[in-house]
Amino acid sequence: MKNSRATYGHTGIILNEHWSGNPPVLDKTKVQDHIGIDRLIIRPQYRDTREALHLAQGGTAGRVHKGMLAMQAQGRILVPNATQAASLEDREKALRLAFDPYECYRDSLSADGVHALSWLEPTLDVTNYPTGWMGVMRYVRPVAQPETQWSINDQSYRSWAVGLVAPDPRLYDSTLNSHTISGTGTASITNRGTIPGPLRVTITMSSAGAVNFTITRDGVSFILDLSGCVALDSIMVNMETCGPFGLGRSVRKNGVEAFALKTSGPTTWLDVPAGATDFTQVNTARVASVLYEWAHARP
Repeated sequence: MKNSRATYGHTGIILNEHWSGNPPVLDKTKVQDHIGIDRLIIRPQYRDTREALHLAQGGTAGRVHKGMLAMQAQGRILVPNATQAASLEDREKALRLAFDPYECYRDSLSADGVHALSWLEPTLDVTNYPTGWMGVMRYVRPVAQPETQWSINDQSYRSWAVGLVAPDPRLYDSTLNSHTISGTGTASITNRGTIPGPLRVTITMSSAGAVNFTITRDGVSFILDLSGCVALDSIMVNMETCGPFGLGRSVRKNGVEAFALKTSGPTTWLDVPAGATDFTQVNTARVASVLYEWAHARP
């Protein structure tokens, strides 16, 4: 995040406003007039499937799962000399509103208050990122309003810090990728990241479809019953456990929950592995189009 502008999705607040563009360019007019992030502390959280008491009684350790990330952002509110007191108050109010857990939740009920925190990171991969900078994001929610420290003698800045939790520990490319096909065929998708990422599929119907519309990847088949659809029905499938597309795994028809359309087993959800992968559709009668969306994922 060093030398990069950062944007938080709730209220669209801009942090490190003195950097703009890709690659970042310093805006000298904003050097003393912005809300900046000086430090971002990330603590990966792990959990065990066995409780401590179980282990104390001689049980096995069980599996270890990597879960959410605990994060803390620390920075300063900087203001120009001419409007110190008023600017500090206004900027602090804007910061508190942006990172208010209740307001984040109320404004994004479908995602439990999770919003994107986006910035740029330098990279040596100039093939995929010609500027040498790639846009990345984490999906986070504040755990409390920011804490601020006031200096009575110096009214040019205020220090602030806010705790964040990332329910999805993956880091994503900030640009969402998409691929659309119609009818029976294969969608070839490339995840330029290093770990599997979530997949969102949107199916648009021309009329009633098959009872066993199937998407297959590497021998795993995800099946939907589309026989009750009519023209222009839209079925959106989020194949994820926590982010970035919303609240876990879901099937929606025209925006309304329709989980019963899924007829395949519980282990048939699909993701996008690192590298190139083919997704094949069969039994596509009266399927007008299938839109695949994904983001390159990193640890």
